Amino acid sequence: MEKDFNVIVIGAGIIGLSISYQLSKKYFVGLIEKNRKYGLETSSRNSEVIHSGIHYPPGSLKAKLCVQGNEMLYDFLEKNNLYYKKIGKLTIATDENEEKILEKIYKNGKENEVIVEIWEKDKVKKIVPEIECKIALYTPSTGLLNVHYLMDFLYEKFIENGGICGFDEKVINIEKKNGLFLVETTKGKYYSEIVINSAGLYSDELSKKLGFNYEIFWAKGDYFIISKKFNIPLLIYPVPTNEGLGIHLTPREDGTLKVGPDVEYVEKIYPAYSLDNELSKYKVDDNKREIFYKSVKKYLPEIEISDFFPESYGIRPKLQKKGYTFKDFIIKQEIPGFINLIGIDSPGLTSCLSIARYVESLIN
Repeated sequence: MEKDFNVIVIGAGIIGLSISYQLSKKYFVGLIEKNRKYGLETSSRNSEVIHSGIHYPPGSLKAKLCVQGNEMLYDFLEKNNLYYKKIGKLTIATDENEEKILEKIYKNGKENEVIVEIWEKDKVKKIVPEIECKIALYTPSTGLLNVHYLMDFLYEKFIENGGICGFDEKVINIEKKNGLFLVETTKGKYYSEIVINSAGLYSDELSKKLGFNYEIFWAKGDYFIISKKFNIPLLIYPVPTNEGLGIHLTPREDGTLKVGPDVEYVEKIYPAYSLDNELSKYKVDDNKREIFYKSVKKYLPEIEISDFFPESYGIRPKLQKKGYTFKDFIIKQEIPGFINLIGIDSPGLTSCLSIARYVESLIN
């Protein structure tokens, strides 16, 4: 029985594109995507932040891959003339309890070998006069990118390397047959030596097809736009919660601020997003306006509730249940030739290139 591909990657979000691009330098790769184009779901619905790696437990995959990915991503974007801005980030404390949390984050960042500085209130005021806080952590390696430009570039290079992508192809089944993997989709059947599951929100369902059981929880995050313009040149983050990094401020090119995301665990109802002729039940909840306002008002007192306008939402694939603490990425070769990527939430975008290199090392 002849193989059709050396490698089949399922899911053409930023992670699947990065893996496909990296492996196409060496292997004949088929990329399968259920939508009409790559990156239409969670990959294009986030803050587009390049994280430093201060928040993740030392020794975890998230810590290692974020710190590596931060450096790799800046180098890649610079080399290929793709948009980025290394603007830095302030993580702020507004009371004594939050100060204690910042102390732990500072030690964590140092252990992860991230450059991090403690800024007193006076220094914060000099840089960002509108922000009120007791103390802040400054991470100069945090920045912004345009994920659409990055995905376009990765896809173009993947095709140039001889890769093939099948759009509008939903995977129906995967099985091991005569030493190869048979991947059946709505459009055909393909044999491959290696299958990589990078299906994001649906990765647990695909994994079950080969008998590996995981549970992904959907965590919806809404974003608002602040129409009033402030002179805030860098990212502003509150102290994180168990479930996320908090409702933060992202400066935009037009001088406005993007605010969010929050974390709202939701029931899985398909589709996750409204695409083409499929309508999703999910949307930005305008009733959260007051929650967002109160959250931001703590450190940006000049804000008014009338400045907030609904913008977008994204749904993240989380391994931890609501209220539970940290869960690491699962990136694992379950059986020879089948690699699972489960629970790739933040810092997945920052880590996309380092994840691709890590997956390549599992194959090698």
